[in-house]
Amino acid sequence: MQVASVMAQKSGQSLPQQHPQWADLKAAYRLLSNERIAPAALLAVHQQLVRQQMADAPVVLCVQDDTHLFLRPGHQVQHTSLAVLPDGTLLGVLEARWFAPMVPPAGETRLQRESRWRESCIWCDAVRAIGTHPHGGRLIHVCDRAADDLNMMEACVAAGSGFVIRARHDRRVERQEKLWSLLTAAAPAGQTVVSIGTQRDGSGKITRRGREASVTIRHAAVELQPPHNHPGAHQPRRLWAVYLREENPPDGVEPIDWMLLSSEPVNDLQDALRIVGYYRCRWIIEEWHLCLKQGCHLEQSQLDDAEDHRRLAAILSVVAVRMLNLRELAESDRCDDPRALQEQTPTIWIELVTTLAKLTDPMQLTPRQFWLTVARRGGWTGRKRDSRPGWKVIWRGWYDIHQMVRGAELWQQLHQPVQGCG
Repeated sequence: MQVASVMAQKSGQSLPQQHPQWADLKAAYRLLSNERIAPAALLAVHQQLVRQQMADAPVVLCVQDDTHLFLRPGHQVQHTSLAVLPDGTLLGVLEARWFAPMVPPAGETRLQRESRWRESCIWCDAVRAIGTHPHGGRLIHVCDRAADDLNMMEACVAAGSGFVIRARHDRRVERQEKLWSLLTAAAPAGQTVVSIGTQRDGSGKITRRGREASVTIRHAAVELQPPHNHPGAHQPRRLWAVYLREENPPDGVEPIDWMLLSSEPVNDLQDALRIVGYYRCRWIIEEWHLCLKQGCHLEQSQLDDAEDHRRLAAILSVVAVRMLNLRELAESDRCDDPRALQEQTPTIWIELVTTLAKLTDPMQLTPRQFWLTVARRGGWTGRKRDSRPGWKVIWRGWYDIHQMVRGAELWQQLHQPVQGCG
């Protein structure tokens, strides 16, 4: 898989830029257009490694979400499930699948819609494909409001997994009361602070600025009742609700109002905070999407076949994990530990970045120094009020340093002693 390795190193470039030699370029095109290779097969080795990493984790979060890809052959959706530890450590991609958005037939009844595959089924499909924790631990699916579906909850239970889903529907609960009114009337269990990430639209324009919000926590055991007009044979489901509400939001901003539904028992404030912590890990997939699109430039590909794009997306999905892990390492408790960098990064990269950072000992280069040097190489100034480096800046620095790495590797090859001479 040398072709895939080069694509990983030069993730943001076009295929001709990644493979300047004609033979290598043809090999890349053959890989991406090979109908015998399913996109999911390109993820198989990575997924096996991810499952091995889950061995020592009694609880693993499976963070699911969609991202819309606007590609040359047409609009596609990628649905990805990431394995994340409760402390926020990203292990990798557990499952990925792609589909074209569906347009419901005119005049379709609700019963007809429920009897065919529809986009909301993608969540259940992923749950069934992933199965249970491979080493006997607890796998918990963490999803946003699009997954608030009775079928999804039932699929998780049938698969032996748990779930934390942000509610979208104000469902009926016991005594014909509604979910929001029941939790609003519950006594507050405590307060916490949640961080709200910056939200951007497809063009990169900020639609919501990041901030921190103080919220009140309420929780209760509830029994969800199936809708009266639902065509399925759903039974009432007993679960736990954790409600976060911002009582005094700043002027001009939308207040926090999160209703989290979970299969995991919530008996006190500590349990509720654990569920909130699980849901907070959902931001990782948002950052991963940004890295996949902005850092790896997936949508800029000029491939003209939908299946070819899916194969490319499978390869770049792993690359995005690698780049995001490096950034998180640079911001973690091990940000000043040179050994942490050496565990993830080739020696030649460390040596070159040490020189660019104007340091003397490569063995003392820390993850934070490495990451900020890459960012500065891409144009990040690092002033006091500057935010963290964005993916576009990181990619420019990454590409620049990669060119140096490639030159150093060629020099080493040219100056290697010839075997058998002398």
